[in-house]
Amino acid sequence: MTDQLIVVDAGAYSLSETSIAGVGQRLAEIAQVLSRRYTVRVITRPAADAVNLGTAEQVAPGREADRAIAAADAVMFFDTPDRRRIELAVKHRKLIIAECRAPIEHMSYPSVLACADPTGEHQRFLGTYRRLLQVTHHFLCRSRVERAALLSTLCAFGRTTPDDIVRSSTLDHLITTVPVGFSRRALESADATEPVHMADFLWTGGIWAFFEPLMLVEAIAILRDRGVDASAAFLHATPTADTRSTIAEVRGAIDSLDLRDRVHLHTQALGLSERVQYVKAAEAYVCIAKPGAENETGTRLRLRDTWLHGIPTIIDPHGISGEMVAREGLGVVLTEPSAKSLADALHQVKSGAVSRPARQLERLYENSMATFMTWLDKELRDE
Repeated sequence: MTDQLIVVDAGAYSLSETSIAGVGQRLAEIAQVLSRRYTVRVITRPAADAVNLGTAEQVAPGREADRAIAAADAVMFFDTPDRRRIELAVKHRKLIIAECRAPIEHMSYPSVLACADPTGEHQRFLGTYRRLLQVTHHFLCRSRVERAALLSTLCAFGRTTPDDIVRSSTLDHLITTVPVGFSRRALESADATEPVHMADFLWTGGIWAFFEPLMLVEAIAILRDRGVDASAAFLHATPTADTRSTIAEVRGAIDSLDLRDRVHLHTQALGLSERVQYVKAAEAYVCIAKPGAENETGTRLRLRDTWLHGIPTIIDPHGISGEMVAREGLGVVLTEPSAKSLADALHQVKSGAVSRPARQLERLYENSMATFMTWLDKELRDE
C-alpha cells in the first residue's frame, strides 16, 4: 500500500449497514479495493453500524473532512455529492475523480414534484451535477450506455477538444468504465453466509415511483389463482419521503387481493449480512420498471445480486439493464411487461425452466478497476 492519499466522499449516501443503498454499496466496495493499494479515507456520516471499508479510514463531515481533502492526492465523488466539498477540492487544486450521472430520476421524486417550484427544486441537483462536470479530471462510468451519454455531455460542455481526440480517440484519459460489480471481500462474505428463506421472489432494491412494484403483487395473485404455491417480499419497504406513496399503494394491493400470507413488506431496518441471507435463498429477483429516461440511461445497481449470487433476475426490456440480462443469460426479460407475463415468468422459475446464471467473477472490482488504477498511478506519479 502506498502513502498516496485518496479521499472518497460519500456525499449524501449512508454507509450504515441498515440504511445503505445501491450507490453506497458500490462506493464502499470501490473504497475497499482502493484501500489495498492506497491510503484511503472515506468522508461519511458517523454510524454505529458502519459497513466494512477494508483498511480505509472513516472521516466525519466538517473540519476533519476538510483537512482530509486538503491533504489528499486525489478526491473521488459519486452521485449527489456535497457542493461545498467539491469547491474545497477545487480550491486546493486536487486531482478530482467523479462518477456522476445526470439527475434524471430526481425529476420524478414526490418530494421534488410536491414543491411550489419543482423546476427550481431540481436545480439543487442539477447545479451540483454541472459543476462536477466542469471540474472533474477523470470520470468513472458503470456501462457503455452511461459512457456514451457522458461523452455527448462533455462535448456539449466544452470539456473535450480536438487535442483530446488526438491524445485518445476513445477518450480513455478522461473516462474509465467500471461495470457494476462486487469486491472480493463481498464475495468472501457472501460465501460464508448461510441462506435463510424469506420468500421465493424478492424485490431487492428501492420501491421508486418509476418502477412497477404493483405488478409483482398482482402476479402473485394470478399464481395463487392457478394453484401455484409462490411467495414474494419487498426487502426495503421502510417508507421515505420519496417512496411512501408507492409503498402505500403496494400495501393496499396486498390487502385488497388478500395476499398477506404470500407477499411481505419488510419494513424493519435490514443489515447487509441479514440481507445476504435472504437474497441467497431466493429463486429469482424481480425488477420491473416503467418506460422512461432514467431506465434508458442508467444501469440498475441491483443486478449486482445476480452477478454475485448466480440467481436469475426477471426484468423489463426498458433500457440497458434488460439488454444485459438478455445478452448474458441472467434471467428472463419480459417483452411486454404485465401482471400475466410476470406471473408466467415466475411460474417458469418455479417449474425449473429458467437456468441459474453462473457467478460473474469478471465483475470483481479488483479486476474491473485495474485500468483505472493504472491511470491513477500514472497521474499521481506525474504530479
